[in-house]
Amino acid sequence: MPRLSQILTALAVPVLYLSCTASAQVAPDPSNPSAPAKSPQAAHPKWQSDAWLMTSFRGKGDGLHLAVSEDGKAWRDLDRIFLKPTVGIGSGLMRDPHLLRGPDGIFRLVWTTGWKDKGIGYASSVDLVNWSEQKYLPLFEDVPGTKTAWAPETVYDEASGQYVITWSSDIEGRFPQTVSDERMNHRTYYVTTRDFQSFSKPQVLIDPGFDHIDTTLNKVGKQWIAVFKEGDRQRRKAWGALRWAVADNVLGPYELMPQPLVQGQRAEGPTLLRQGDTTRLFVDFYSDGRYGVYQTSDWKSWTDVSAEVSVVKGQRHGTILWVPPWLATNLATAQPTGAAVTPQPAPPPVLEGFTADPSIRVFGDTYYLYPTSDKPHWQTTDFSVWSSKNLVDWKKEKMVLDVARDLKWANIEAWAPDAIERNGQYYFYFCAAQRIGVATAKSPLGPFRDALGAPLIQKGSGLHTNTIDPYPFIDDDGQAYLYYGNGRIANVYKLKPDMVTLDGPPVGIPLNQFREGIVVFKRGGKYYFMWSIDDARSPDYRVGWGVADSPLGPLRSPENNFIVLQKHGAAVGTAHHSVVNVPGTDRWYVAYHRHALPQGGGYQRQTVLARMTFDAAGNIEPMDPLAAPFKPGDRGEPLVNGRAVNP
Repeated sequence: MPRLSQILTALAVPVLYLSCTASAQVAPDPSNPSAPAKSPQAAHPKWQSDAWLMTSFRGKGDGLHLAVSEDGKAWRDLDRIFLKPTVGIGSGLMRDPHLLRGPDGIFRLVWTTGWKDKGIGYASSVDLVNWSEQKYLPLFEDVPGTKTAWAPETVYDEASGQYVITWSSDIEGRFPQTVSDERMNHRTYYVTTRDFQSFSKPQVLIDPGFDHIDTTLNKVGKQWIAVFKEGDRQRRKAWGALRWAVADNVLGPYELMPQPLVQGQRAEGPTLLRQGDTTRLFVDFYSDGRYGVYQTSDWKSWTDVSAEVSVVKGQRHGTILWVPPWLATNLATAQPTGAAVTPQPAPPPVLEGFTADPSIRVFGDTYYLYPTSDKPHWQTTDFSVWSSKNLVDWKKEKMVLDVARDLKWANIEAWAPDAIERNGQYYFYFCAAQRIGVATAKSPLGPFRDALGAPLIQKGSGLHTNTIDPYPFIDDDGQAYLYYGNGRIANVYKLKPDMVTLDGPPVGIPLNQFREGIVVFKRGGKYYFMWSIDDARSPDYRVGWGVADSPLGPLRSPENNFIVLQKHGAAVGTAHHSVVNVPGTDRWYVAYHRHALPQGGGYQRQTVLARMTFDAAGNIEPMDPLAAPFKPGDRGEPLVNGRAVNP
C-alpha cells in the first residue's frame, strides 16, 4: 500500500491563507441583543465521556496555567497557577508547557526554562495539583555552541515502550548552509527515556532544510505527523509558515509535505486536539494575543472554525490533552498539600485492549480470564478468553461466544461472563440484552453453545434487581447457586444438577450499598460475599464485603475496612471483580477492572490483578490498586497436577 505521505502529496493539501483579522468569536443572545455575548456551552450529561485541558503560560513565563473544556470548543480558565517554576540556569521561567499522561497514569510536564538555557524543566503528578520536585534536565549543557532549548514536548511510543522528548535547539557550527543574520538556526532534537532518570544521547529528529521551532508530534493511524513552525525573518516581516512532515516511526525519518498548513501569518505554537476522526489545529497568533483554530477530518481539506471556539484570552503557547472528566472537575477546587510528592505508577494491565468485568477461574493447571470486551456505551457483542500458566503471562486464546451470531434471543449488550466446571462439562453464564443466558462446552476454551435456545433468566426476573452479572458457585455439598443482580438487592437461584435449570424461586440477599457484580467464595467454613458499589462510570466504583454462615445469607459486614478495593492515585473505578484461590494454598488473587490508562473511563477499562490477604480473624484486608501482585521477573503461581508448585 502507498504511504499516507504519498497519498497526501498527490492530493495537494491546500494552504490555509488565513485572515489576520480572524479570531475566536462567541454568539450573541438573540433575546437580548445588548447583553454580552455568551461562550458556546456544551451539554452536561450525568456521565461525561470527555474533557480536555489546555496548558499555557502568561507574560514572560509565570507558571502552569490550565483551561478546561468539555467539548474542545468552549474553554474555561481555572484561574490559578498550578506550578510555579523554580529551576533553570538563566531566568527560571516556565514557557511552552507541555503535558502528557503516560500508560502508568502519571502526568509528565516539560517546559522551556529560559531563552538561553541548554536544558528544560521537568515535573510529574497524578492529579495536576500536587507535584514532584522540579528538575532541570541538562540535555545540551555539555554540547559546545548550544544557544537554546525551546518548546519541549513528550510523546509515548507504544512500539518501543519508551518516552521521546523533543525540543528545538540552535547550535553554533551545525547546518551552516542555513545560517542567516535574519533568523536563528534551529532543528528538532530528541532523547529517549523509560524512567526520566537516564536519557539517550541527543540526536536530530527533523531537518527539513530550514530553521524551525515548536514541533509537536501526533500519531494518526499507523503514522506519525509532525507539525512545526518555520523561523521568522522579523526585520523584513516575513513570517514563517506552519509546516508538517510524516513518518512511519516516531523517530523518523520524516518526509516534509510540500504545502504548508498556515502561511503568511505571524503564528506559532501549534497544538492538535483529536476527537474521533476530527482534528483541530490550534495556532497561537502571538502578536495579536489570540488563537486561531482549523479543522479537518482527512488532513486534505481544512476549515477555519475559529468563530466556533472560545479560547481563554491571554494564554500563550498552549498544548492540549484529554483528561478524565472527573479530574477536570476536581481541578476547580482541589488544593495542593504544599509538599513535593513522588507520583506512584499504576501497575500495567494483564490483558491487552479494553476489557472489563473479569471472571478469573482455574481449571486443571491453567488460569482463565473471561472478561467483557469493552466497546462504546457497552454495546458489546462477543466474549473471548485468555489463559495463563502462572497468573503473570497471559495469552489471548479466542472468541468463545458471539451473541450477535450464536443466539436467537439477543444480539447486543454482551456483559459480565463467568464459567464453571461440573462433571467434565463447562458452563458459561453471561448477560445479553439484559437477560442471563447459559452455554456449554467440553473445554474451558469453548466454543460455547447456547444450552437452552432462550434466556435462563428473563429480563426483570428477581427481587428489586436488574437481570445482569451472573456468578455461579458450587458448595461443598454439591448444591449449585447462581447469584446475580444490579440495583437495590442481590438475588440468587438454586440450580439443579444439570446446571441449566432453575430450582425454585429466587432469594433476595440484602447487601450494604449493593450495586452489582456479586462474588461468593468459601474459606474456613465461612461464605464470603463481595460486591461492587456505585456506578462503573464513576471513579469511586469500589468493592465492599461481608461474611455469612450460609450461601443464602444473612451477611455481617465489618464496621472497619468494609471497603477493600477503591481508587488510589491514578487507579480509579476499581471494582467489578472476581476471586481465585491458588489450589493447595491460602493464597488468593482478585481480578478487577479500572478505568483505562492513559485514556479511559466507564466504557474503556482494563483488567488488573491484585493480591488478596486475610487477617488472623479472617477479615479481608484492604487492597491497594497501585500495588502490583508480582514483580518483574517473578515466576507467579504455576500449577502442576492442579496444585501449586510452591505450596
